[in-house]
Amino acid sequence: MNIETKWLEDFLSLAGTQSFSRSAEERHLTQPAFSRRIKALEFAVGCQLVDRTSVPVQLTDEGQLFQITARNLVAQLQDSLAHLRSLRKQDVRVIDVAVSHTLSLSLFPAFIQSLQDELEDTRTRQLVANVDDSVQALKNGICDFLLAFEDPTLDSEAFRKLELQTEQLVPICRGDDEGRPLYDLDGPQGQTVPYLGYSGSIYLGRCVDRLLARPPHPVKLRQTFESSLADSLKVMALQGLGVAWVPSFAIADELRQGFLVICGAPAWRLPLTVCLYRCSRPLSGAAETLWQVLERRYGSAIVAPAGA
Repeated sequence: MNIETKWLEDFLSLAGTQSFSRSAEERHLTQPAFSRRIKALEFAVGCQLVDRTSVPVQLTDEGQLFQITARNLVAQLQDSLAHLRSLRKQDVRVIDVAVSHTLSLSLFPAFIQSLQDELEDTRTRQLVANVDDSVQALKNGICDFLLAFEDPTLDSEAFRKLELQTEQLVPICRGDDEGRPLYDLDGPQGQTVPYLGYSGSIYLGRCVDRLLARPPHPVKLRQTFESSLADSLKVMALQGLGVAWVPSFAIADELRQGFLVICGAPAWRLPLTVCLYRCSRPLSGAAETLWQVLERRYGSAIVAPAGA
């Protein structure tokens, strides 16, 4: 697959303006050239992303899903390039934090806000990536800290961690007009429940897979959608398309407003511990100072015993 970054930016512009002519002007292209680039993107992806028969222009169902991916890819690339360009700047105190996708838009901003007094003269920089890439960034010294869910693969002498808070991974779906779940994991046996799942290669996906391998009781699930992003699963659940397991902090507002409901007994929930990881080797002065502040706030760091 050969997709150019400029095509993604073109597509995001079109999703925003809903007009080929306005987006062509915004992207400093002629309209025919802009249209050719959108068609090239659709060819590379392998499906139609734009409904050209509607006025204003609308995204197809596939286009709406791809918009989430395109936005994340462009944002992650921009963040990475900004980070690389700033590595040479030695006169600014900067702390780099790699953050898993699920935590980047929810817990991370609140976490940084809680440290404003301690970070008065220090700039923080967020690097969003999957856990595997984030661990490599931590090992290679590209970032100072990793904010992620507790993961046994990080339990080694090479890392230290602070346990920040405990959340839950809960099964949710859209509620009906009376606040009852459209789909019930504890409903009549034999009933097929549409399931919105994670990729098995990511941490949350592995958690749900373990639960479903030994469920509280038999349930017939039919997977209809897969994504590596909890926010994508939440959006699909809000559309009434199935059951998804989503971290509790990511759906607090939707649960309170009744747009989403928990659709299973407590046995269907999983604990999630949010941790801050660092390498055991010495960090920069600013990072070590912050780590000491965090140890006073959250307790001494946990170091895996030898051989763990």
